[in-house]
Amino acid sequence: MAIAVAFRTASPQVSFAVDKLKEAILAVGETYETGELNRPGHLHIAITGSEEEAAVLGLAVDTSVLAEGFEIRRFLHQGKPALAILARDESGAMYGVLELAEQLRDQLELSFIPEGITNARLAFRALKFNLPWSSYRMHACFDLQHETVRDLGFWQSFLDMMAINRYNVLTLWNLHPFPYMVRSVHFPKATPFSDEELTEWKQYWTSLFRMAKDRGIETYVINWNIFVSEAFKEHYDAQAVDDLQFYYGDAYSTEQIKQYTRESVTQIIDEYPDLAGLGISLGERMDDMAPEARQTWIEEVYYEGMKNAGRPVKFIHRAPFSVDPLITRTSIEKNGFMPEPVWVEVKFNWSHAYSSSKLLLTHGGSKGMEGYWNPPPTNYKITWMIRNEDFFTLRWAQPDFIREHLAENIHDYVGGYYVGSECFIPAKDYSHVEDSPQMSWTYAFEKHWLYYMLWGRLLYDPSTPDTVFQNEISQRYGESAGKHLLRAFSSVCKMPMALGSFFSFTWDFTLYAEGFIATNRTEYNSGEAFISLKDLLESTTFDPAYLSLRDYADRWVNGESMEGFITPLQLADTLEADAQQGLKALSAIVDPSPALSSETADVEAWAYLSLYLAAKLRAGVCYALYEKTGKEDDRRNAQHWLEAPYAAKHWEDLIDVTKSRYKKQPLMHLGETLFSWELFRPQVAADIAFVGGNQVTAVN
Repeated sequence: MAIAVAFRTASPQVSFAVDKLKEAILAVGETYETGELNRPGHLHIAITGSEEEAAVLGLAVDTSVLAEGFEIRRFLHQGKPALAILARDESGAMYGVLELAEQLRDQLELSFIPEGITNARLAFRALKFNLPWSSYRMHACFDLQHETVRDLGFWQSFLDMMAINRYNVLTLWNLHPFPYMVRSVHFPKATPFSDEELTEWKQYWTSLFRMAKDRGIETYVINWNIFVSEAFKEHYDAQAVDDLQFYYGDAYSTEQIKQYTRESVTQIIDEYPDLAGLGISLGERMDDMAPEARQTWIEEVYYEGMKNAGRPVKFIHRAPFSVDPLITRTSIEKNGFMPEPVWVEVKFNWSHAYSSSKLLLTHGGSKGMEGYWNPPPTNYKITWMIRNEDFFTLRWAQPDFIREHLAENIHDYVGGYYVGSECFIPAKDYSHVEDSPQMSWTYAFEKHWLYYMLWGRLLYDPSTPDTVFQNEISQRYGESAGKHLLRAFSSVCKMPMALGSFFSFTWDFTLYAEGFIATNRTEYNSGEAFISLKDLLESTTFDPAYLSLRDYADRWVNGESMEGFITPLQLADTLEADAQQGLKALSAIVDPSPALSSETADVEAWAYLSLYLAAKLRAGVCYALYEKTGKEDDRRNAQHWLEAPYAAKHWEDLIDVTKSRYKKQPLMHLGETLFSWELFRPQVAADIAFVGGNQVTAVN
């Protein structure tokens, strides 16, 4: 049977989705025909992106369908049954067609596809993407990304993934983007490129922004305030702070720097009509400025540059981490010219959102951040930044954590979320052994496909059931893999949140869960950032619902109640049960392909990390009791849990399951030291020596 599809072919967004629908139609063994909505003759699927298009078919869009939402509805076309995708805008139509394609692929027949209305829960669903040039962080792992990120073929794949997963915002971050995009009218030498080179850059940006727009994705360029280019410093002001200098420090600003930045803001708006907006990360290189002066600088430079442009653009304002919220919110609420809402970005639990679904910390550990949403804002929305500095190599998939996060943190004043990292660019995959039969992906984000699917689909519709993700796994790897692989990931991928809740952290390098490391500045290039038993003993918990090792020992010795707290032993029991459940789920998967084996091996790695943490927590409890009582049995029990077949064996299992696939790789958290799990074998042994070689006097 030929399935006839009608839509307004002039819509790039709908055309993109129809290409995916065509693939699904062909995959189920049918043939495909297409035409305009007012076509005569037979019709099986009609796609409408406005009230006017629906009216052509004698239909009306349901009043409950909102922006970016859609309805799948059955109707009669010339007396014969047909399906309609009804939406108020092209994005809604695109998502409806993508949903239809997915349903057809899973259900195999159009007659099995259910009717229904789906709306976007959040208006702002963004990915954070750090650019490798003029980058905030400088490291070998960024240096090797230049070629891939300059490749529009990469971006086509990445943007396709975003659209399919219902992301609608791409945020591009670096220190000083302007020289790569425009040549300043009054400061032409600030751009170091020849006319030919700049033309290539402009073609790149123009194509990227257009591809995004054609997929319903808005692009924002976000940078850090007072920095200038090296070329500006060379030709105009030798005292200026260029983007090769350290990002913290005192400010250096002149009227000339303000003029250059203000005019650059205006130029990129005028020269890139498909750029949706700009953003500013306020704070860096402003250490000696009063909070009011920092905000005034933004108003005089960015606000004025935007007002001078020939069109309005949207704006992202990062919430400053050391400023009274009243200063920033007053500036935004009285701006008088920006399209609403302005998006105010707040880092959720600083750099480690994979810790707790409860908001316990924001950037800088600042107090009073609730001043941004209490009282409720009038013309802006809070957007939570979900920073991941905890796992770059192992795949992560835990849908219940995402659902819990959304249920806990979507309020009337919240507009959406960003998902992304400061220390990892998901482009070139530099962690995996090349030419491996397991490596079925080209780009790093493709390896982490389930991570992006979970966040994107749940941000769009938090009620999306696990069956959607299970079906996608089955499509890729076979029927036996579906629910079992998702169940396995869901069990073992609780480990980062367990460690993040138990072990206190702050900025990016202070925790890296998949490596079991926490870097301070003295350890940066030493390779000695492993979280030792001593580190666990000395740490406070991040989540106050958890008892630390020494707090637990104090309560135990003093006979105090543990009620209302999660103890280290309870956490250890949970981690062990989750690990065993995840490994058991893997046993139900039969005849895994090399690509599926790569996924299951990551599950095993998380399971061994969970078992290692569980054993180390038990050892820590024993040693904390030994510190209090001096009882030799407690010390011997601590050593017992650290040795094989417990912690030491679990770490060896982790090494075994990773070393054949993953090579030593650059990791920003370790500076010049290459990361591997094998690197920390000596530190695992050092824990045993620490417990075995220390004698303490009991402290009452």
